[in-house]
Amino acid sequence: MPKKIPLIPGQKYCLGDILWWTWQKDVFAEIAAMMGLPSADSNTPGWFTLRQTAEKNILYGMTEEEKKILSGEAERMAREGLPKDIQQK
Repeated sequence: MPKKIPLIPGQKYCLGDILWWTWQKDVFAEIAAMMGLPSADSNTPGWFTLRQTAEKNILYGMTEEEKKILSGEAERMAREGLPKDIQQK
């Protein structure tokens, strides 16, 4: 079972973390593409070493509007802490 992420108001979160928590399916899809696989998940050997590169690839391909929305989400989480659904993952 994954470790629960503590609710820490005032904590700063990077866009890669926010992307991982909110767009996890897309990150795994990018990892799968990088590995030449039809799909990937946390049971796929070697997935973790590609996670940050996959996040960077997705961030690079985002529009400025998408990045602004993601930044707003990071700011909101910094003020209010992580949503309960993210803490449960």
